[in-house]
Amino acid sequence: MTKEHLFNQLVTQLSSPKLFFGHAVVDAQDEAMMILIKLCKQDVEQILATGSHTVTPALIAQANKIAQLRLSSLTPMAYILGEVRFAGLKFNIDARALVPRSPIAELIINGFKPWVNMQNITSVLDLCTGSGCIGISIAQHFEHTNVDISDISVQALALAQTNIDLHQVNRRVKTIESDLLQSVNKSYDLIVTNPPYVSEEEYQELPREYKHEPKLGLITKQQGLKIPVEILRQAPKYLNENGYLFLEVGYSDNELVATFPIIQFQWIDFLNGGQGVCVFSKKMLLEYQHYFKQFLESDDVI
Repeated sequence: MTKEHLFNQLVTQLSSPKLFFGHAVVDAQDEAMMILIKLCKQDVEQILATGSHTVTPALIAQANKIAQLRLSSLTPMAYILGEVRFAGLKFNIDARALVPRSPIAELIINGFKPWVNMQNITSVLDLCTGSGCIGISIAQHFEHTNVDISDISVQALALAQTNIDLHQVNRRVKTIESDLLQSVNKSYDLIVTNPPYVSEEEYQELPREYKHEPKLGLITKQQGLKIPVEILRQAPKYLNENGYLFLEVGYSDNELVATFPIIQFQWIDFLNGGQGVCVFSKKMLLEYQHYFKQFLESDDVI
């Protein structure tokens, strides 16, 4: 069997209506390619260029076993393979952290333009880091930056440390165990965060694949807004004078706008898909502090 034939066979197997594609993939073809990348130890271009090459029976058996595990368990493919790509880089991944899939990857590749001149950015905080993919990608794409990556989960930080080691950025990327900004003791030019923003009700309706991920990384109260708004309230204290916050709230963007109609949110448009990332200067955050505090003090905690 050729590599191309195996790819097509895997696509057929994975084109099942019971599978949900959204964890760093968009369809069965993406997942089939992930399997070949892992087993053949090649990148996409190499696999496409060698599609007529024969694959061994052992590799075929291993590929089919992976596909069947995906179908039977509904585990995200990235967890099964133990790796995922983000912002053009490879990361270790397992159930200690969410599968990296943030559109912030596109922002990193584009240098956070037009909001930020990354040449002027030296200190960055990746808050609610999970696997560390956002902060480590920033460190790799902008080698003059020093990056702290923070999370409440010790398990997630242990995974993130393996990615720091993988990319050999130990001198410039440091982990911080912290409940949001509680244990952070410095300010930054840039804070980037993809925090929990899913309500309990929304979580119950999500496809089975999400149930393999740590619930701590997904759910928050007040219709999915409690943690994002808490970050909006606390962030100015941890931003340098000309600092910026990039906050992802995903599909909770409409809820956030409806909750704060007075705020002129700056939402980022993405060419590669994704939504719900807004940007604030420190000045803007300070201007709206009253509204954030009022929301967090409300009794409408769901």
